Order: sequence, then structure tokens, then C-alpha cells
Amino acid sequence: MVMRDLNIGTKVGLSVLNDRWDALVLTNLTVAPMAIMNLRQQIRGLSTLKLLNVLARLTELGLVVATADYQFQLTTAGTHFQHQLQQLEVWGDQMIIDMQ
Repeated sequence: MVMRDLNIGTKVGLSVLNDRWDALVLTNLTVAPMAIMNLRQQIRGLSTLKLLNVLARLTELGLVVATADYQFQLTTAGTHFQHQLQQLEVWGDQMIIDMQ
């Protein structure tokens, strides 16, 4: 049996999902600009330095953008990814119900 390697798009998507902080930041951001400290307060256990690193990575991926006054918001791609995360949550919730 020949194993096919994941394509690069799948690898990028899984790398975002693999880091819990990436997913949590994307879940908590909105299209309206949000101050870093407000975002940090919503995500328990996330240090300011780690948040800045996550935001930098998500900005590089084009999922988040910084405003001139250092607030952050989702891009169109980020909003789409957030929707996919919500669908994954719905699926996971259904799997838990089905397993009971």
C-alpha cells in the first residue's frame, strides 16, 4: 500500500489546528478591532508574549491583521477559518453525543 503525503494546504491548516493557542485566538477574535489585553483576558492561561507570537504567526498566514493602533481583527480568510473551527466544534459535540 502506497501512503500519500498530505498536501501543503492540509499541512498548513493542521499546523494552525495543532497549536491550541492559534485556534483559541482565532475563535475569540472578531472582525471588529480588539485590544490585545481584552483578547488576553478572554483566553485563560495565555501570556502576553505568547499571544504576541501567536498573533504574529496568524498575521503571516493572512488570518489576522493589526490596525494602526495595535489592535487586531480577523481578515476575510480568518473569518472563514473561524467558521471552519465552529463547524469542527459542532461535529465534535455531535460525536460526543453519539458515543454516549
